[in-house]
Amino acid sequence: MSGAGLAALLVLAQATSPGALGALAEAVAAQVHTAGAEPPLALAVSAPGRPALERAFATELLGRLTAAGLAPRLLAVPDPERAAREQGARSLLRLRLDLAGTLVASGDVLSTWVNFWAGRAQTRSASPGAAVAAEVSADATVRLLARAGEGLSLELDPEPLARWPVRTLAVATGSLDPDGQPLVAVLTEEAVEVRGRDGRLLARRSLDALPRADPPSRDPFGTLCICQRRLLAFSAGRAAGEVLELSGGALVPREALARPVLGCLSARLEASLFPGLARFVPSSGPWPSLPGEPRAWGGSVRAGAPGPGVLVLLEDGTARWAEGTGGLHALPGVGAGAAAVDLAGDGAVRIAASSSAAAPAVDRLRLLAPDGGAELASVEVPGRILQVAAWSSARGPEEDLLLGVWRTDGGSELRLARRGR
Repeated sequence: MSGAGLAALLVLAQATSPGALGALAEAVAAQVHTAGAEPPLALAVSAPGRPALERAFATELLGRLTAAGLAPRLLAVPDPERAAREQGARSLLRLRLDLAGTLVASGDVLSTWVNFWAGRAQTRSASPGAAVAAEVSADATVRLLARAGEGLSLELDPEPLARWPVRTLAVATGSLDPDGQPLVAVLTEEAVEVRGRDGRLLARRSLDALPRADPPSRDPFGTLCICQRRLLAFSAGRAAGEVLELSGGALVPREALARPVLGCLSARLEASLFPGLARFVPSSGPWPSLPGEPRAWGGSVRAGAPGPGVLVLLEDGTARWAEGTGGLHALPGVGAGAAAVDLAGDGAVRIAASSSAAAPAVDRLRLLAPDGGAELASVEVPGRILQVAAWSSARGPEEDLLLGVWRTDGGSELRLARRGR
């Protein structure tokens, strides 16, 4: 977005006060005053992945704090507590903005004043600190600012990491050994495979030992997840699945799996299959509350930072994203492949999703805002995207995307997509 466009957004945010931003700033300023903060007050605001929203809210809050006589000064440094002391501030307000249905500001205010006789020791003042938290409903201005200035794009690696003459059923990523190396697991119609970052095959276990389902799923379908360094694999063409462990270059079965498992949070998220159909219904575990009795194509579970979340892909071409206690968000136009991803490595989750087209010769991988499905970026992918998994990148804290893609010749391949440079 151009500087002029961003400036217009900031003006819009200020002109609509007291809108959501103004109301949130007033609530925070009142709490800071109640906490007994002393001037000059240092202010550090972060809104991961949403720079325009961060700047607009900081502008609103600076005005309220100035009116309260706190002589605020804005910091933009990695260590705000140290910077506040170096700049002579007597108090520090640290805030993080999160947008998940509502706009939330959370953080703390503390005294940074150090008595002369304390010398060089980096000890905090004995004055008490206070938690700061406020929440307002997000309005149109907030949502517009949240989408502005992200500058995200997607690019597809030119060559596949791996190819198969059969269909892929599921893809999962994670660590399967004590070294913590990020590996990719793929469930096909024939076997479970584990591969390295370069796509090289590390281990394979055939599905032949498992009894066939009666009736089997009409379409290739299954679930695959990594929980506590174990691989939980379930093909809808088989009557049972397996819990596998990578040991000595082989996938060793450790227990039978009675039903599909989408992932693990406080417990396994288990599902029940519809006989003969590539669908399941959520059963046991910490599933989000979904209306009615939804049939799902699949989904994914995000267990780590920046917070746990569950993504469920429904058969009507929509998805539901539940992150922590932030409520349930509907995402339109989502196909059979999707996952939550931190594409920019900034702590902000987006949803990477295939299109809802029935059988495209060229699919489109889209990056969506998790709070409503606004499209942030996209890239074309030859074939049909059936599986998506987030994979820790070799380039830093950002995450890449692994795609299970069905080709028109009946085979499939593993593709890698990443943030564009």
